[in-house]
Amino acid sequence: MARYVMGLKYPKDITDICCQTPYCIYLYQNVDLGDTERANVILVGFFSETVGKSVIRFFDVTQCTAESVQTAFDCFVETLKKFDIPIHNLAAFYSEGGASADDDNFLSRLKEISPNVVNMGSLCHMVDCASKSGVAAMSTLVDELVLDIRNHFLSSSKTNQKLKELFVNVEPFDSARPASAQCLVLSEIIKKMLAAWPDLIKYFQSRTLKGDKIRVICERLESHKVRVTFLFLKHALEPLCAFSLKLQNQESLLPLLLKDLSGTLRAYAGRLLLPEATVKLLKSQDLKLLGKAENVLPHSELCVGPEAEKYLTEHEDDLGAADKAVFFKDAALFYSAVIMQMLQRLPLNDSSLRNISTLLNPACKLKITGKMVVDLASQLGVCSNSEETSQLNDEFLEYQLSESDTGASLSCLSMQQYWSNVLKSSFSGSGGQLSVFQRLMLTLLCLPHPALKAEIAFSKAVENGDASLIDDSLSRSEWEDTTDLDLTNGTEDSFQSAEEPSSPPRPKQNAETSSTDTENVIIQSNQKTAKSSSDVGDESFWDNSFKEGVPRGIYGWDSSLRQKPPARKIYQAGANSWEKPKTDNCSPSTKKNLSTPLDGKGFRVGELVWGKVKGFSWWPGLVAGWPHKQAPASMRRVEWFGDGMYSEIYTEMLLPFAAFSECFSNTSYADLPAYKDAIFQSLKIAGERSGKTFPPCKKDEQQKLMVEWAFKGFQPGGAEGLKPPEITEPAVVIKEDPMEIPIQDYQPPVKKIKYYSKNKGAAEQDYTREQMVQEVLQKGKKLEDFCLSCGTVRIEIFHPLFEGSLCLKCKDNFCETLYRYDEDGYQSYCTVCCAGQEVILCGNSSCCRCYCIDCLEFLVGPGTFEKVKEVEPWHCYLCLPSKRYGLLKQRPNWSVKVQEFFVNTSAMEFEPHRVYPSIPADQRRPIKVLSLFDGIATGYLVLKDLGFKVDRYIASEICEDSIAVGLIKHEGKIEHVDDVRSITKKHIAEWGPFDLLIGGSPCNDLSIVNPARKGLFEGTGRLFFEYYRLLNILKPKEGDSRPFFWLFENVVAMGVRDKQDICRFLECNPVLIDAVKVSPAHRARNFWGNIPGMNRPLAISLNDKVELQACLEHGRIAKFKKVRTITTRPNSIKQGKQEMLPVVMNGKEDNLWCTELERIFGFPKHYTDVYNMGRGARQKVLGRSWSVPVIRHLFAPLKDYFACE
Repeated sequence: MARYVMGLKYPKDITDICCQTPYCIYLYQNVDLGDTERANVILVGFFSETVGKSVIRFFDVTQCTAESVQTAFDCFVETLKKFDIPIHNLAAFYSEGGASADDDNFLSRLKEISPNVVNMGSLCHMVDCASKSGVAAMSTLVDELVLDIRNHFLSSSKTNQKLKELFVNVEPFDSARPASAQCLVLSEIIKKMLAAWPDLIKYFQSRTLKGDKIRVICERLESHKVRVTFLFLKHALEPLCAFSLKLQNQESLLPLLLKDLSGTLRAYAGRLLLPEATVKLLKSQDLKLLGKAENVLPHSELCVGPEAEKYLTEHEDDLGAADKAVFFKDAALFYSAVIMQMLQRLPLNDSSLRNISTLLNPACKLKITGKMVVDLASQLGVCSNSEETSQLNDEFLEYQLSESDTGASLSCLSMQQYWSNVLKSSFSGSGGQLSVFQRLMLTLLCLPHPALKAEIAFSKAVENGDASLIDDSLSRSEWEDTTDLDLTNGTEDSFQSAEEPSSPPRPKQNAETSSTDTENVIIQSNQKTAKSSSDVGDESFWDNSFKEGVPRGIYGWDSSLRQKPPARKIYQAGANSWEKPKTDNCSPSTKKNLSTPLDGKGFRVGELVWGKVKGFSWWPGLVAGWPHKQAPASMRRVEWFGDGMYSEIYTEMLLPFAAFSECFSNTSYADLPAYKDAIFQSLKIAGERSGKTFPPCKKDEQQKLMVEWAFKGFQPGGAEGLKPPEITEPAVVIKEDPMEIPIQDYQPPVKKIKYYSKNKGAAEQDYTREQMVQEVLQKGKKLEDFCLSCGTVRIEIFHPLFEGSLCLKCKDNFCETLYRYDEDGYQSYCTVCCAGQEVILCGNSSCCRCYCIDCLEFLVGPGTFEKVKEVEPWHCYLCLPSKRYGLLKQRPNWSVKVQEFFVNTSAMEFEPHRVYPSIPADQRRPIKVLSLFDGIATGYLVLKDLGFKVDRYIASEICEDSIAVGLIKHEGKIEHVDDVRSITKKHIAEWGPFDLLIGGSPCNDLSIVNPARKGLFEGTGRLFFEYYRLLNILKPKEGDSRPFFWLFENVVAMGVRDKQDICRFLECNPVLIDAVKVSPAHRARNFWGNIPGMNRPLAISLNDKVELQACLEHGRIAKFKKVRTITTRPNSIKQGKQEMLPVVMNGKEDNLWCTELERIFGFPKHYTDVYNMGRGARQKVLGRSWSVPVIRHLFAPLKDYFACE
């Protein structure tokens, strides 16, 4: 029997494994063996690459003694030594069955010999200790009152049986319960007492003559301060309770648990601290920040819960200022004590907890940066020196850039099998040793569940007892039987049990909550939210129950920007030139099809529903049509109220909206402003359909009436009254797609993004633009306090062109669309609001801006649009002299403000780049350059023009025409290599070391002008990661003082998410430079890099040709001073609303000649005239190139570092 349990090769097999791979020790103390015998059981856990799963094995059994912790620890160490188990491979430690204090002492001794060991057992005690510490920190003795009342009812036979039942089978602090369950018990008692509070008061009032203790209990129950404290605790304990429930669930996945733990900590920090202090606390874990009053939110903004807030308002006179001050102080003390306990017991720091979840998810392999992985490895002790750090960077980049072919479809593999295949297929270290990346992943995969019960661990150990389990002779079918988790098919949130078939979800009860709910409100106090930070939150991963629509690349964030501009009516100023409004070719489909699904699952288009997405409460939504593809069977496309995003979700994850009472979450309603908005918007539509009217009153009061009506069953119409109106017979019916219907037929109102307003004194209400105009003109408010685009007071940043500001949503819109142009060369959207379907174009031949009718009517004045249509030519408000036109006034320094606006639109802050001191002139050496995506060698041309001595210039380029230009014009001095993907570390070692890395990856899958773009992580967008890979290889190691510079370029008009991801990987924000200041053509580009002075103003040199006429050949006349951005398309040369050619010759319009195009870009005459290249080919290579004056501006500071002629 012992051989079966321990394995035939025990203990040699365990010793061999622990010598080679990271492992975890499980210590179960005081295990009952029967016959009054007890023992300590030690198990070993590790990840087996062969079978593709985590394995637990019995290791040893030691006798229980009443000796000291030191003696027990010495015995444990001796056991490891006896079996020759190396302590340096110990990755994690889990202990159960001992006292919390003893466990802490044991671990402290273990960390003395293995400092990086991760203690997962501390989480079992964390929830209980946090709740106890929080309650104990308060001046109101809550636990004492609870115990006194409970003891009274249980000790007296003549009591109210109904009240006595509140405490039956409820032991407040029973040591027999799991440590993580104590918080749940306390929360349950508090809720029961609050529900019966009037009855408790009445009962004890009738017994005040029974003794002093009864009188004290009665007085405390009658105290308003005590009751509001209980209401606060009911709310304050909910995130801990939610995490406790997940902790006790043995099926919970460790990566998700760690992320939920981070979300719980962030929720509590956001309830207590100011946003800036929250970020500092999570990054530094400095407990001193909790004790500084300047870091704590003011009392009015502390999150005490809706019930407590309501009670404070209703009993303001009864409480008094002193009691209120004590209450808020207690609330702050509770949160502070909870946060302190959580920070002290975290197994890893906050960012590591979240990075583990992201790194283990195959769908997120490009979402995590090398720096995050290195930080995680350093904390786990995997990287101990710069050489290992460099090796890990290289190996991780190799994994990121590898194809996802692991021998089987991702949908058929578990997470553990996926990593088994990845680790087996590559990343082998030298001499049979593990590579750094392998060691890191094996460490993460061996981490134990933080609440693994003894009986489950022993059961797994029995199953894995025989060493043959990890033998290579296992059959394929046996190996596949070990599958325990499924990967998603491309979604970011992805771990799901493969053995359990999907089943209809159960609605959460109102008492339940999710720590992911609280995670989304990290810097949130009551219903006030701070803007996100890269260190505080990001995008929510691990949603495995739905797939988001991806009309823009791989992201579904399309609520702020249309994929193509809708039908845009273009008006041209001047009565004599009036034309019939023309419409772009990108108008939406006019098809309207039947909305009844054919699969018989219900939920037709327009129907109100509840949907379940993992990590969130049941959320209200609206079934939308499928505008661009066949409707899949058993799936519906749902638009969520509250944020306007879409999901493709299975019908099993939907419930009718009539199930309001079952799906409504009190917790989310109290904590999540987006959820509260979603409820209001959905009930508003429900009321309209049911014919239910509500009396005019404040929004909160009206919303309360709506919720009450919903809980009563939507009377009088009930569920039938919620159905969408019947759709009239469509003009065109597509039978193949019966659910397709124009989205605008049924669409929830657009939701506002919530965040802290920089206008602290502004009212909480939102304004329309009409109301904004009235507030400014009639009440004298400042225009800078409003968003110029939508009117809200929740401003985020200044408007770069005109006086006024922008909210977060409009800022993102502005970033994406300011440099987006249509075929006619004009902006796709209004210059002021970046929206608008009816626009008027500026008549200035050198201007490409347009203005919508709404902006002109609201901001300039009623009737403006009709007036300017009669003006010929009409010059816009950036071309006209700077003065106020109604409310619209250009900023005097708008060209500078545009630069400032785009400096930090990623909303991220980064450490400054390493600063290299200038090199003395006699010590400077020639420069070595690696140019990726080199094009026509603009970099080499500029370096030679500036007088640099170029030691070596290696260029990666695949376009034959571009290669020919560089090869011929520079007489073979450029060394061309093939595809950038073929450059290896070995090549870099042979060619280098390099002093400068430059390049700009293809933009066609990044530019928002391309409606079929695939984004940063697919198509040509992925080539950015080749630049990133080589940048990491080229960067000097620590201690190397050799100056190294780099520059990366791409378009401005890319999605905000793509830009943020590039910033995250390159660890800096870009500088926007438009070549129009130093050349005759617009060419706005983003530049990332570490070259000194990149953000200095762009200055015109004597040789720069800044007007088109200066670029033309003799006898040719320019019709414009400036031209639009010249691309690879021939039509990009045509200018203005009439699409005129820019040159006149012999009285006729003419196109730009190739030599003139070269001068516009700053190249020498005939630069692209090689081997009879045609005009079209020459424009293409020029359209993909950089502007020479801009690159000269960027490269000039390098003269302080490298030798010149």
